[in-house]
Amino acid sequence: MCGPSLCLFLGCGAPPSPEEVAPTQARQTLADTEPPPVPTGLSVTAANSGVIVTWDPNPATDLKDHALRYRVVGQTTYSYKWGVGQPPLTLAGLANGVTYAFELKAQDTSGNASAYCAPVEASPTPTGADVTPPSVPSQLAASPGDGVLLLSWTANPEPDLRRYTVKYRVAGAATYSYRYNLTQPLVTLTGLVNGTAYELMVKAEDVSGNTSTYSPSVTATPVASTPQCPTFGAPVNLTPHNVSILTDASGLAASRQQANVVWTHNDRCGASGGTCVEHVYALSAVDGHFLGTYVLSNNLNLDWEDMAMGPGPVSGVDYLYVGRIGDNNGNPAVKEVVRFPEPTASATQTPTTVSVSGVERFPFTYPGGVSPNAEALFVDTQGDIYIVTKVPSGHSQVYRYSAPLNPPGVSRLLELVAELDFLPASTAEEDRVVTGGAISPDGGEILLKTYTHTFLWKRQPRQGVVAALLGGRCEVTNPGYSEALTFAPGGGAFFSLGEGNTKALKRVPRL
Repeated sequence: MCGPSLCLFLGCGAPPSPEEVAPTQARQTLADTEPPPVPTGLSVTAANSGVIVTWDPNPATDLKDHALRYRVVGQTTYSYKWGVGQPPLTLAGLANGVTYAFELKAQDTSGNASAYCAPVEASPTPTGADVTPPSVPSQLAASPGDGVLLLSWTANPEPDLRRYTVKYRVAGAATYSYRYNLTQPLVTLTGLVNGTAYELMVKAEDVSGNTSTYSPSVTATPVASTPQCPTFGAPVNLTPHNVSILTDASGLAASRQQANVVWTHNDRCGASGGTCVEHVYALSAVDGHFLGTYVLSNNLNLDWEDMAMGPGPVSGVDYLYVGRIGDNNGNPAVKEVVRFPEPTASATQTPTTVSVSGVERFPFTYPGGVSPNAEALFVDTQGDIYIVTKVPSGHSQVYRYSAPLNPPGVSRLLELVAELDFLPASTAEEDRVVTGGAISPDGGEILLKTYTHTFLWKRQPRQGVVAALLGGRCEVTNPGYSEALTFAPGGGAFFSLGEGNTKALKRVPRL
């Protein structure tokens, strides 16, 4: 009887040559069992409610990651942080005034691990750097529009919050798109494909650079909208157009009860000079001639940017609203809306000067401590005030001051309700910055303009302003390089007025 070796030889043919054996032996010899070097240079810096851990780069060429373990000095139970990449590592959630011991080991791609390095002790302290991340944003909600999604969430409570980041993708796709540096808990994502589901999530970052994890995602689908766009003709210049007092006309509102009367006002004027006090002016909507000065006060006009006609506390009475909403010369002074009953004026009167009564002032602030520039204001049929910011990037925010208004003099915190894109890809800032806004007397159409483009949104019965603004928009005739615009009372046209006393009042007729 043969032994096992002989039987194997007899059953399998000739024995393998040395050349056939060598590769197998080489593969067995090259199997990686060598652990990476023990980490060196471990350093732990105390922070507020945490620590910042750093160490020397590990020389292992097949390094995968590190593992950190730590414990309260005097105790035997460890906590662990796995999958740690390159230094530094910020570790939060520790108790101030308690001493911890920290140890680090390295792991390679073959699963070999070094020993832990010698422990290093540190005690978190309230005077150290902030390493506590913000809470994860919550209560995400996405509202669909035409090629857009309006994403909102609950504002983070941390006083040191810096910004949010939104990432989104087609549901199930491998890659994300991002919106960075968001200071408010709301963003409108544009350029999306109607009928396609998107996943959206948000993370928060504080002023120390700590970031939360991303929130759980929400899914929403943009919905197509095809508004019936009206057609407007070429602008018609109304004469005369040399009104010397209008050195920097900035707002415009058409009377709805007094035929052929429009109201305007100056901006702060600044370097352009002129009489920039709290006066409004009446012009003829027939030929643009000057009808009178209406005096709210002789105080300086500190950046009036737009005006609107709207309802007020007395039923059946139209009120004029003037917005101190800009930031001329970087001035973040008190923001307010001034309201007063529309004064009496006639398109046939001799130019006159009249004192205005019933003036009320409604101060406000923006959420998040921001003080943006804005030049567009309109008042809905229900009395809600909307302000649209003037942003060089083309991403304009829409804020709402809901009716009923606070008592005069009592400040209100505005509500951020939407963000709109105005040609953000354009290389010309004049295309992107919003300079004026208006809503039709029946609330069925909304106009917003930049210096070079004018856009119109159709609003369906019982549809909210924000929902309308998320729908499809029309580009209509731009009346020229101007700031102010308003609808004619019957909706058959809109008016525009440019800056400077040589600019004509223009009528843009609906065809």
